[in-house]
Formats: sequence, structure tokens, C-alpha cells
Amino acid sequence: MADGSQVNLKLTPGEILIGAGALITFVFSFFDFYSAPSFSTSRGTFGGGISAWGDGLLPIATLIVFLTVVMGLQVVLVNLLSVDLGPGIGGFTWPQIHLALGFFAVVDSLAFLAVKKGGYDIGIGLIFMLLGSVACFIGAVLITNERATSKA
Repeated sequence: MADGSQVNLKLTPGEILIGAGALITFVFSFFDFYSAPSFSTSRGTFGGGISAWGDGLLPIATLIVFLTVVMGLQVVLVNLLSVDLGPGIGGFTWPQIHLALGFFAVVDSLAFLAVKKGGYDIGIGLIFMLLGSVACFIGAVLITNERATSKA
């Protein structure tokens, strides 16, 4: 880089999981969150699916995306671009914030498996968003353990 700053390419397994989970969650939020079989009538073709950004799912389903993307952005900014975001927010450390955000993303994803779907089936988007949020939560647990081990 021209200004003399360097990009740090050393990431821990927890940070890699958070980054990958956030990316997976974001990409698959545009796929079918819920899907329904298509059928044709004289008035046209009906059915198909709805993404996490569709009517009826916004903002609750997209909350999963926002939580994981915030986690991923923090990891990228601090560890890859060496941006100083401070020790945390509101008295909480970044590992604690990651744990909370990851936990709520997983709980929100699991809640969509339990609710009535109004004739729709679970779509590939929901499945991969659940997997991405679980990856982010596991990454947060790993980061917490990594930081505790490095202090000992």
C-alpha cells in the first residue's frame, strides 16, 4: 500500500469462522428463505419463494444478516485492515459482543424453523443462514477461548 500501512493476513480459527459465517449468511439471505411449489392457473404462475428481504420477513429475518455482518465487519476491520475500534462498546469487550450477537442470530434462525410457515417450506436460504449464524456463534466461542488462553 502506498501509505505504508500493511494488511494483516493472520487470522485465528474463530475469526475465520466469523468471517465465513457472515459471508454465507449475507449471500444466502438473497436465496429462498421459504419456498412453495409453483403452480399455473389461467391467471398466471404462482408460488416460488421469498427471500429474507421479502415482504413479511423484513426486518426480523434480516436481523440475522445484520447481526452476523456486524460481527464479520468488526473482524475484517480490526484484523485485516488494522482499524482501531477500541476495546469494545458500552463496557463489553469485543468477544462478549460477538457472543451476544452470535447467540441471538442462532436463536432468531432457530425460531424461524419453529413458526408456522403458512403453506411454505423451509428454503435453502434459511438453512444456510442458520449454518452461517451457527458458524459465527462457534467462532465467537473460539475467540473467547483464544483470548482467555492468551492471557493465561
